[in-house]
Amino acid sequence: MNKDISDCTVWDNSSIFESLEDPKINKIIEESIKDLEAISEKASKFENVLNDLEATQEHAVRNAQELLCERHRIYIELSTIMTYCHCVTSVDAKNEEAKKIVSSVAPLFSNLMKMMTPLDLYIKRIDEETLSKVLNHEIIKNMDFKFSHMRKMNDFMLSSGEEKIIQGLSRDGLHNWGKLYSTIAANLEVVVAGEKMGLAMASSILRQADRKKREASWRAIKSAWELHEESVCSILNSLNGWRIEENSSRSKHKKLHYLDKSCHQSHITRKTLNSLMESTFENRTIGHRALIGMAKANNVELLGPWDILSPAPIQEGKGKLYGFKEAIDLISEAFSTLSPAMGEFAQMMYKNNWIDARETDFRSPGAYCTKFAKQREPRVFMTYDGSMGNVITLAHELGHAYHNWVMRDMHIIKTHYAMTTAETASIFGETLVRDYLYKNSKNKNDQFEIAWQDAESAAAMLCNVPARFEFERQLVEQRKKRALSVSEMKSTMNNAWTLWYGKNLSEMDDMMWASKLHFSISGLGFYNYPYLFGYLFSLGIYAQKDLHGNNFNDLYLKILRDTGSMNAVDLIDKHFGKSIEEKEFWQGSLDIVNKSVTRFEKLLN
Repeated sequence: MNKDISDCTVWDNSSIFESLEDPKINKIIEESIKDLEAISEKASKFENVLNDLEATQEHAVRNAQELLCERHRIYIELSTIMTYCHCVTSVDAKNEEAKKIVSSVAPLFSNLMKMMTPLDLYIKRIDEETLSKVLNHEIIKNMDFKFSHMRKMNDFMLSSGEEKIIQGLSRDGLHNWGKLYSTIAANLEVVVAGEKMGLAMASSILRQADRKKREASWRAIKSAWELHEESVCSILNSLNGWRIEENSSRSKHKKLHYLDKSCHQSHITRKTLNSLMESTFENRTIGHRALIGMAKANNVELLGPWDILSPAPIQEGKGKLYGFKEAIDLISEAFSTLSPAMGEFAQMMYKNNWIDARETDFRSPGAYCTKFAKQREPRVFMTYDGSMGNVITLAHELGHAYHNWVMRDMHIIKTHYAMTTAETASIFGETLVRDYLYKNSKNKNDQFEIAWQDAESAAAMLCNVPARFEFERQLVEQRKKRALSVSEMKSTMNNAWTLWYGKNLSEMDDMMWASKLHFSISGLGFYNYPYLFGYLFSLGIYAQKDLHGNNFNDLYLKILRDTGSMNAVDLIDKHFGKSIEEKEFWQGSLDIVNKSVTRFEKLLN
């Protein structure tokens, strides 16, 4: 490493809690336990209300408003503790005190959801007139979109007792499988060229310039996961088996398809998903061209899976490295081309130590953005190594953080956006940085390095992400019949990669079902296509930048602020008068990707 990255910031969360021993944590937990006991009786009364929705209507409306406000307050307090502990375990996965606190708070969340089940069913079953009465409240009125969206799943609701059973069992059933995966990943030891390291450090090597070391790291990571392949295979079988059984139980009146459920969670329609995936499949050769060009630049016939995250092979194999503050300044300048406030925001995140990027032992792999619900403050986590890829990742996560920041004055209920639109601001942030770097590049090498990032993104979004979607789709279809073996997991992943990558890699990553965290998230399935959606959706919005001139920033902020109050179809229809249910919208974005890959190919020549 020829660049000092010791200036990486670490989190300062002392304004949230002084430490894990902060007495405020225990106080909140104890008060929450008492509050839950107090509201349990009121919530249970809605069991009787469900039997006769017209009886005692006025009394039920008042109780509903009171309970909804209580749940909202308790949820914010407990989620703040959970976020704080998650920040601690991200930096140190072996922190036992944080794990103890999480194990104390998690059941409170579960109990809160379980006891509120009759109330949720009441909200879903009442007529529109009664719903409007419930919404006639200073706080509850902010839940209008949440309730209307929730009520679309009425056909799939079970009885109050059945819903409570599912909620109760999921804590130690469904969600513990996800926890098991996280535990395995956090404690995984990888041996690269005789050096023992954690998964996060080994994964960072995949973004480094040394191709032999990248391959050694990729194979070492694969070997490490193969030691746990039976466990991860059981995790995926159990998670998907649970979901299939639950969906079957909910299909009494109408069949609940797993993709319909995912689309509902993503605030899109099934038609939108179909148009997105079909358009991408028809244009996947754009990703193939990017891979062919990347292989040519590396002087190899075909890239290996260890090459798909690599830096541009320039300057005798060593791409430019950026100090952490240098990266912040660069991102700030790029963000400022859209809005000075956005550029200032990036600097504020750095100055407030709201980014944790310094390498630590037992650090979680990957990068993410989170927020403290009570304080309305975002946080960013990553492991920074100075590469251009890491600069783009930092811009991505700061884009997420900015999305949260511009909504901080809104009621928090209005800020709960879906996975699909969540990726819009992050990829928009990436695009701003890439465009800025390309326009300000001083030579062909600098231009090539940016164009390489464009090509790498095209290959990832048009080949890798869809391959993940195809794998998960096939996994669910096969799991309906029986549990899959390890060899079947591998062959299913291999087939998915072959479908989307074609013959453009030297080998396929048949262990990605184990190494990719997203497949083992217990709370939701199909956390893959939202990245593709966000990539193309964001490019579609970015393409409007020049058309709207000085008014674009205001338009962009309005879009971000509406993401928690509208589904994505209505969002684009409102602001641009276009339909994301039609292929035409996605083709426009794919044409932009095609231009960026063409630019990359020209620089190659």
